This record gives sequence, C-alpha cells and structure tokens, in this order.
Amino acid sequence: MVARFLADEAVAAQAAAWAQDYRLLAPVREGQAVVYRPWAPDMHPFLGRPPSSSAKQALLPQTEDLLTYTYRKDHTDLTRTEVFLAEPLPPEPTLVLGCRPCDARGRKLLDRVFLERGVKDPLYAAKRANTFFITLACERMENTCFCHWTGGGPTSEEGSDVMLFAVSGGFVARALTKTGEKLAAALPEATPSALQELEAKLASPVEPGPVPDLRAAPERFLALFDDLDFWTDQSARCLSCGVCTYLCPTCSCFNITDENFGLKGKRLRTWDTCMSALYTLEGSGHNPRVSRAHRLRNRVGHKFCYHPREFPAPDGARQPEVSCTGCGRCIKSCPVAVDIRRIVLDILEKGENK
Repeated sequence: MVARFLADEAVAAQAAAWAQDYRLLAPVREGQAVVYRPWAPDMHPFLGRPPSSSAKQALLPQTEDLLTYTYRKDHTDLTRTEVFLAEPLPPEPTLVLGCRPCDARGRKLLDRVFLERGVKDPLYAAKRANTFFITLACERMENTCFCHWTGGGPTSEEGSDVMLFAVSGGFVARALTKTGEKLAAALPEATPSALQELEAKLASPVEPGPVPDLRAAPERFLALFDDLDFWTDQSARCLSCGVCTYLCPTCSCFNITDENFGLKGKRLRTWDTCMSALYTLEGSGHNPRVSRAHRLRNRVGHKFCYHPREFPAPDGARQPEVSCTGCGRCIKSCPVAVDIRRIVLDILEKGENK
C-alpha cells in the first residue's frame, strides 16, 4: 500500500474533511488532560501525548439509550395501559483520530465480551461495524506503560485502520485495512525523505524492558485466592474511587437503569465499576465482596486469570490472552499510586510458594 503524508499544519483541515463523512472523535486539550470530543469547526486536534481517556467510549459509550418507552392509557378502560417501545437509531459511522495502539487493541478484548460469548450485543455490534481508528504509533514508552507485557507494543497495528508515524513536519500514514485506504486516499504520497526517516526510526525500536512470563499467572492467582491477608495488603492504599476502571480500554462492566418522566421514559446503559461496594450489594443487604481486598482481587483476577482461562492462547504462545492492553492509565491516574504491575509480579512470586 502507498504510504501517505499528513502535514502538521494540515491536521485540522483533514480532520474537518473526515468529519463530513464520519462522526469524528478527536483528542483535544482541556486543562491538563487530553480527552476525546466530537468534532467542532473550531477544534484543534492535539496529538502531542496519549489521551487521558480511552477510545472505548466510541464502541461502549459511558451512557447510552437502549430504548425509549411511552405509556398510554386506554380511555375506554382506564385499568389498561399500553406500552410503546422505540429502539435507538442505527449508529453513525464513527472515526476515532489519534488513539494509541493499546486503545485500538482494546477492541479485540471488548469483542470477546459483547460478540463472542454466545449472545451478541446488537448495539455494540452495530457500533463495532461502523467505527474506525486512525492510530498514532508511540515514539516512546512512559514509565507507566507495559503494553509489551500483554502482547502489544508501541507500533502494534492490531485494531487500527490507519497507523500514523511521527516524522519531521508531520506524520507518515500507512493504511492497514480497506477502510483505511479510503481514509488516507486524499493525503499526498509520503516523500522519500519522510520514508527514510521512518525506516530509520523503525530500525531502532523503543526498548520496552523485560517482560515477565505471565503464563503461570492464572494458577498462581487461584493459589492466592483465599489468602485475604495478601489481598488486604495489596489493597491497603486503594480508595475504591474506580478511576482505574473508568479509564480502562477493556473494562466492560455496566448497569441498566430506567429514567421515568411522567408517562415517558428511557432505559439507559451506563458504565459501572467492580471497585465500588454497590456493584455487588444485594437487595438483602449481603455483599459477597464486602471489602476493598475482595474487589481488587476480582478486578485483577478478571484480567489475568478468568479471561485467559476462558480464552486460552494458541499453543506455543509466549503470553496468555489477558484482558489488559498495558496502557498504564490505571497506574498513571490512580490518586494513591496503586500499580497493577506490582500486584501481578507479587502474584507470580508469592503464588509460586502456595
């Protein structure tokens, strides 16, 4: 495929062109944060550092309408009420600009929850089929990144339709899918000097550091499952704020509620967090995960034990199929510096002796 070039000064104009055909989500600076926002004419996409929030919201919005309903009284028999339901309109074609490889890889893990567990989620499936990603390769890894632990990397192409690589004066754009070819078709071809600079960068890749062998993680997690002292120690600083789950590109927990307005209402799906005590609180008042230790155990177990056991990696794979892309947001944004990498390493070390 022909490599294209997106000049720095052309980013806003090209984003506006894409926005004519797609609902465009672009990263912008808001204070100290970089967040995705729907395209507006006065926007200036910021590609300088990874967004603070996850691109997951394009496929699984933080809040979305599942249906609306209206009650109508039968005027000939006031004891009878009819209910009229209306499903949401089909989703618009959506383009996410400037996400990082760890976010794009998150699509695969969300697919397993919403498409591959027997019952397909129709709303997610519709969004998935109409959402595309223009991903920016990482030139360096932050000290909270660990994508190389989970099978990814700074230039991982999985889940991307177009991959951008930063070079002098702009970005080399490589189309990775048929849709990616259409998205990049309007861009000029990359110059030989830009391609040479890119090849030089790719020839000297980022050195991500050592990778622990996670193949034993599921069994060692289970060996420590009932060791509440271990989990109490790991969760001692946790505030149960849930920021780790809300920023995660693979967390998929949600709640469904109804909002009524007289005889009209809507059914909503909203993100939920297993780090909240209300998440498992039963109507009887019993809570099977009554402490932070229980809730942190569940979160880590889901990503590094339950998921890889449900979706085994192919024979000979170097790492299990964990439900984590190693984006590091849960580490970077945790107000008390809980580090999931340290927890996993402790599981590997202490679970071996159980």
